[in-house]
Amino acid sequence: MNTELFLSSSQSLQKYFDAEVQGSNEEQLKEWLTQQLIYLLLNDMEKLLNILYRIDVNEQKVKEVFAQKNPQLIAPLLAELLIDREIQKAETRIKFGGKKF
Repeated sequence: MNTELFLSSSQSLQKYFDAEVQGSNEEQLKEWLTQQLIYLLLNDMEKLLNILYRIDVNEQKVKEVFAQKNPQLIAPLLAELLIDREIQKAETRIKFGGKKF
């Protein structure tokens, strides 16, 4: 992931979790996000589902993640989905950012 995509994605995720992103690369971002997701899974499922909805993560993929037999895989897999979606959105913003419609 290039620097511009990383910064855009991490800034966007930061606002949803009301916490400052810890880390300066994709792996650290995933680890930070996984910890945030574990907390929400255990303490505030409603907020987690709201975040997934607001970020517009594919519902079918979310259902597949929640169907995991190993609950310890849920948070890292959700983190990947969130990061992937934010990268897609950042790429779109960069691609079409200078054009007026």
